[in-house]
Amino acid sequence: MTQTVKLAKLKRSEKNVRTTPPKNIEAMAASIRARGIMQNLLVTAARPKGMFEIIAGDRRYLGAMMLAEAGEIVAADYDVPVKIITGDEADLREVSLTENFQREQMTVAEECVAFQHFLKTDGDVDAVAKRFGQTRRFIEGRLRLADLAEPIFEALAAGKISYEMAKAYGSTADKAKQERVFEQYGHSSYVNADQIRRAIANDTMKATDPIAILVGADAYVAAGGRIERELFSEDGDRWTDPELAQTLAASLMEAEAKRLGEELGVAWVRPVATTSLYGITSDLHRVTLPAAPLTVEEQTRCDATTATTAAADRPRAGGSAFRCNRSCRASSCRRGRASGRRRPGP
Repeated sequence: MTQTVKLAKLKRSEKNVRTTPPKNIEAMAASIRARGIMQNLLVTAARPKGMFEIIAGDRRYLGAMMLAEAGEIVAADYDVPVKIITGDEADLREVSLTENFQREQMTVAEECVAFQHFLKTDGDVDAVAKRFGQTRRFIEGRLRLADLAEPIFEALAAGKISYEMAKAYGSTADKAKQERVFEQYGHSSYVNADQIRRAIANDTMKATDPIAILVGADAYVAAGGRIERELFSEDGDRWTDPELAQTLAASLMEAEAKRLGEELGVAWVRPVATTSLYGITSDLHRVTLPAAPLTVEEQTRCDATTATTAAADRPRAGGSAFRCNRSCRASSCRRGRASGRRRPGP
C-alpha cells in the first residue's frame, strides 16, 4: 500500500540491488527543493519498530537527506511518499531489480527538447540550472544540442549518432558548418567524435592559441570578431574569425618590429607569427662583412695607439724593460679597441 513516512524513519538497505553509489545527488536535492518527491520510494518494514528500509529510491532519499542536513527541511517532520513491500529477502531483491528494470531514463534528445521548451516559459538560464541542480554550462549545452541542425538532431533522436558525436557537432553554433561536416562524415561508421571536432575546428582558432593571446579577446571583439563558447570541452572557447585575428596580430607585430628597430638601430626586422622558429631560421646563415674604411679621426687615433705601443716595447733606461702582453692588431685598431696602457711582462 501507499502512504507517507517521515524522512527520519527511513534508512538504506542492503536488499537494494543497486550497489553503485548514486550520482549527482545535488541535482536530486534541487529537484526535491523545487517540486518535492514526486515518485514513491519502495520500502519494507525494519527494526526497530517503526523504521523502514529502502528497497528502491536511494537517490531520492539521499537528496532529501542533503536538504535536511543543510537545514532546509526537518527530517522528523518531512513526509516521504512510499509504497510498503512485504516478503522475504529474495522477494524484496526481486522487487528492487524489477523496479530498476522498468525505469527508463529520458534520452539526451528528450532532455534537450524539454529544457528548450522550459526556457521558452522561463528564460532565466541560471534559475533553471539552480532548480534542477545543474550548472549553467550543462543547461546551455543541452540547449546547444536542441538547436543542432535538423538532420543532426534527428539522427541523435533516432539513435543513429551517439551523444558524444552530437556534442562534437555542437562544438560550433554555426548550423551551416554543422551540416557541411555532417554531409561529409555523417554516413560513415568509421568516423569518431574527435574527427568531427577537428573538422569543425579547422575553420576556427582556440582562445588559447598564441595568436589569440597576443591579440586579446577585447581587441578581437572590438574589431568585429566572434567568439563561440565551447560547452562540451575544457579546451577553451573558439574564435570563429581566425583571419581577422591573424590580421590584428600582424599589425601588432609590425608595430613592435618598428619599435625594436628604432631602439636597437637595426635596419630590418622581420616579424613572424609562429611558436616554432626552425622552419623560419633554417635557411639563415652568418655573414661576415668587410670592415668599413676608417675616418680621418679614427686613423689618427690608430696611428697614435701604434706609436704608444712601439714606445712601450723599447727598453727603458737602467735596463728595465716593459713589454705589452698583447700586440696591437690592425682589426683592433680599426674597431677603436686598442689600448695604450702597459702591463709588466713576465
